[in-house]
Amino acid sequence: MTISNTDIRKYRKTFRIGSFDTDLNGRAKLTSICNYFQEIAGYHVDLINQGIDDLKANNLAWILSRLKVQIFATPKWKDNIDIETWSIGADGLFGNREYRIYNMKGDVIGQATSSWLVLNTKTKRLIRPQKIVAKMPVNSEDPIFEHSLGKLQQLEQGNYVEDLHIHYSDLDFYQHVNNVKYIKWAIDSCLSEILLNKTIHELEINYLHEAKLDQILEIFNQNSDNTSKIVIKTKNTDIENCRVVIKWK
Repeated sequence: MTISNTDIRKYRKTFRIGSFDTDLNGRAKLTSICNYFQEIAGYHVDLINQGIDDLKANNLAWILSRLKVQIFATPKWKDNIDIETWSIGADGLFGNREYRIYNMKGDVIGQATSSWLVLNTKTKRLIRPQKIVAKMPVNSEDPIFEHSLGKLQQLEQGNYVEDLHIHYSDLDFYQHVNNVKYIKWAIDSCLSEILLNKTIHELEINYLHEAKLDQILEIFNQNSDNTSKIVIKTKNTDIENCRVVIKWK
């Protein structure tokens, strides 16, 4: 992985697509790309002293709340890609971060936007991120999308797919389910004929409630020709853990 950064408002890193990051057709999995997003965001906030360890010292944590990804051309095994990330500032309770994916010709092959919350890990209360973002180099003049991410609509009639048992390997630093696991479960819940014959053009997800070790979740899916809507709930409750909309091409 190569790092190239001259302006710390933006952070750029080269990733090589490994065999473990690809699907059965040798294309980069969206979950792998989202893992790259997590990785590069972590490097950037570390560089500007607002990373996990910096916030932890003050009993604070960044929590991903919303994510929207668009893929224009899917990279393949052994391809090198550049991912660039930057903060566009705070809006209410959200700190917003952007991503752009390039191939080695410099073409944009994907993009994403994300909204993050700041949680006080002792009180479990959200705090406004403005004081933290004020210490960060912000590039507010370069948003990926015209409008901020909103709340996805509730899934009215979904088909039950399966139960999901939370295992040790599903957890992150904060001992709740890693955000990319939800994306994996959502994609895997879609019909095989869709997965085998289409590719993901866009995925949008709202993270609504944490899930922890040994809990059981259940997943519901509603498929049409080009759109899949998914909800993951805590079993035997009305608690929604996340909502997902996938657009296929």
